[in-house]
Amino acid sequence: MKLGVHDDLSSFTEQKMSYLKQLGVNNIIVMRSGVGGQTEKQIAQLVSQFNQGDYWRIEDLLAVKKWAESCGLEVSGIARGVADNVILSLPGRDEQIENWCKSLRNMGKVGIPLLRYGMWTINAGAWLSNWRTAAGTVGRGRAKYVSFDYEVAKDVPVSEFGQIIDEQLWDSLAYFLKAVIPVAEECGVKMVLHPADPQVPSLAGIARIIRSVEAYDRVFKIVPSDYNCMIFCLGCFTQMLGPEGVYDAIRHFGRMNKIGTVHFRNIKGNLERFDEVYPDEGDLDMVKAIKLLKEVGYKDTITIDHVPHGMFDIEPYYIGNAFQIGYLKGLLQSASALD
Repeated sequence: MKLGVHDDLSSFTEQKMSYLKQLGVNNIIVMRSGVGGQTEKQIAQLVSQFNQGDYWRIEDLLAVKKWAESCGLEVSGIARGVADNVILSLPGRDEQIENWCKSLRNMGKVGIPLLRYGMWTINAGAWLSNWRTAAGTVGRGRAKYVSFDYEVAKDVPVSEFGQIIDEQLWDSLAYFLKAVIPVAEECGVKMVLHPADPQVPSLAGIARIIRSVEAYDRVFKIVPSDYNCMIFCLGCFTQMLGPEGVYDAIRHFGRMNKIGTVHFRNIKGNLERFDEVYPDEGDLDMVKAIKLLKEVGYKDTITIDHVPHGMFDIEPYYIGNAFQIGYLKGLLQSASALD
């Protein structure tokens, strides 16, 4: 497996790249969002170009790839969200889908093999990203954890989008997949879908359909293809299934060759109330999870995810990231699974 990180393009400064190389990271997945003028001078122009328009030009993708390679890293994939009008079947969705296909074609031409998207819902009404309800839960050694409590979240008013039921989103997802997966297959770029997080049926009146093993099975049946795949987020699957369910899901999707990339994080709790904790203290046996991923033949990128905020750590949480990277690298080495 390839040890990696995913983050906004703006964060991959020369200092960050050197830091990652020092820790033995060789792969990055670039997220388009959140640039907001926070770049350093040497990549400011690159970020600006990469974010112009609604699809990615070949020259800008090449510039991102060459920047990473000049620092000794490989771009394993790109992550971006799907436009609201596509998810909600609103006017303009066909233009957005065509732009998505242009990006796929250009990614194929420059050799970036994975496009990550999710969660086929809209997080309207959320207080924190990914629908969390607290960011200061005190954990081990007074570290700060991000938490979710459904008893708090369930009473959030219906959003400005109104009530959106499951079948509305299944219809729009099917429309999207039937348009883009044939292009992804043609270009050799895997499309990988992140589960809803958290995986409760609805929040703020908006359904969250990618919330179970059965949901992913349904996704893969819409357009059967080796390029219609998933993000296996260990934290999300622990939330929705508990540890034993995670191990079964790794076997299920791994044997189907549907795991396109893996997110490495752990939680304490269950779907209705959980804390995002350090990987060695959560409910999931991470040693067993890594061994099972190897057993089913998974060989692609595994990235650290949702790092707790430890004492003396400041943005971008270099200490917490170093712990998670080192812990993951040790697990991969012990399982003889590190590429």
